[in-house]
Amino acid sequence: MMVASVLASCASPPPPPILRIGLIGVFEGPARNASGMPARLAARMAVDELNATGGALIDGVSHRLVLIERETANRPDAAAAAARALINLDSIDVLVGPQFSPLAIAAGAVAEESQVPLVAPMASSPKVTAKRSYVMRLAFLDADQGEVLARYAFDSLGLRRTAALFSAASEYSRGVVELYGRTFTARGGRMVGVATYHVDDVGDQGMQIRQLMRNAPDAVLLPNFSVRDTSQVRLFRAAGFRGPFLGSDAWDAIALRGRQDIDGSIIVGNWDGRSDREGVRTFRDRWNARYLGERPRATGAATYDAIRLIARAAERARASGGLALATALRSGAPFDGAFAYYRFNGSGDPIRGATLLEMDRDSLLFRVTLSPR
Repeated sequence: MMVASVLASCASPPPPPILRIGLIGVFEGPARNASGMPARLAARMAVDELNATGGALIDGVSHRLVLIERETANRPDAAAAAARALINLDSIDVLVGPQFSPLAIAAGAVAEESQVPLVAPMASSPKVTAKRSYVMRLAFLDADQGEVLARYAFDSLGLRRTAALFSAASEYSRGVVELYGRTFTARGGRMVGVATYHVDDVGDQGMQIRQLMRNAPDAVLLPNFSVRDTSQVRLFRAAGFRGPFLGSDAWDAIALRGRQDIDGSIIVGNWDGRSDREGVRTFRDRWNARYLGERPRATGAATYDAIRLIARAAERARASGGLALATALRSGAPFDGAFAYYRFNGSGDPIRGATLLEMDRDSLLFRVTLSPR
């Protein structure tokens, strides 16, 4: 009996239960530095910080967070395969990512079918969360950008006449233009011209631009990816346009900095890393202390918030997964995160602001953060 007691006292305590978080990301190729790696580094930082303070207290029991990463190619079928592998092979409790909407739509379908919660940090298409109970996002919806841009253009810039040029095949761009137009005209402004182009067109959009210029717009809305923005801005300036451009979060502000022809342009951003809001400041300080020389990015801030929101929701739900966790992720007290200040109303789309920035030579100037209405 004495030997048994000694052996029992020397036995190691059982390991704490774990909360398995699966991360899906594009860690190679063009998206690596702007999307995949910042998300991976931020997820690891969030998990380490939470574990250092006891992990997640679920139903009175401390759970250690375990991050399991799966790489995906930048294709919807690959993202769906990564989600299946994390669910079926790695037995994760909750998914984070992917960042891009087409990938998140595909991975979200797998999560919904498997009844596993998924948080898409940066995906902004309405299809990511539409008719789904297990999927939520942290970014604003695509079309919300049109609404906040229109309010700022009319109320703050005093603009009254806007033209728009966008890709006919882009549901994203069409949604921004439609909501901008409805909001702008409801306030008393006029859409004096809307033109489309096809990405496989030979040549440029010179004909459409000349048509739009005949209507003398005060501003031009270009909710297109920055590879197109660069040529379109140049063509509008060559045609004599001197007003501001209005851009969506598809603009690559870093790549466009230093171009004189974009001075005064207003763009929408999910995040301004220079903000003095407490959530941003805390993330920035911790990131810089841990990752010397690595610039913090929006994808990192959003992924950091996703991990922390999962831990908070698991504690409230008293569950590490399933519908209880998914429901808790969509509700709860407001959250002052690194990426945004969120409110939750039970849907997969949080109520949060969009940041408006002005491009000025080689810098970005913060103007205001507006909440979608």
